[in-house]
Amino acid sequence: SSDLQERGGGERPDRVALLLLPREARSTLTNMDFNVKKLASDAGVFFTRAVQFTEEKLGQAEKTELDAHFENLLARADMTKNWTEKILRQTEVLLQPNPSTRVEEFLYEKLDRKVPSRITNGELLAQYMTEAAAEFGPGTPYGMTLLKVGETEKRRSEEH
Repeated sequence: SSDLQERGGGERPDRVALLLLPREARSTLTNMDFNVKKLASDAGVFFTRAVQFTEEKLGQAEKTELDAHFENLLARADMTKNWTEKILRQTEVLLQPNPSTRVEEFLYEKLDRKVPSRITNGELLAQYMTEAAAEFGPGTPYGMTLLKVGETEKRRSEEH
């Protein structure tokens, strides 16, 4: 009984049970409790949005109209996300080249044959950056930066 009071006997029974567990188990249970709460919260938000979408489609609720400026921001955000993901994937390919391509190039070298010409990973990355810069507009900070880095990457790839 005195041991229970030292460990928080005045607290709720579920807290007392938690305190009696080893530290590692307590940490796991409290983290798991947090994740369940977050999952329940996310599910509630998803359900609310699904109900709103369904009501809008069935004509039972008035569709939320967005102003033109906000629609433009959404379109730009989507474009930025898509180009950034494309550039990121190509950067990963450049940093970790395909081993089969390297083996193919090695074999062509050993057999004294000409390697078929194809666009390199660096050139493709430069092309993506230049295309993205054109779409964002060279007058924007992101577009101007992509254009400069794309041109630099193209020169680097041609030298290499």
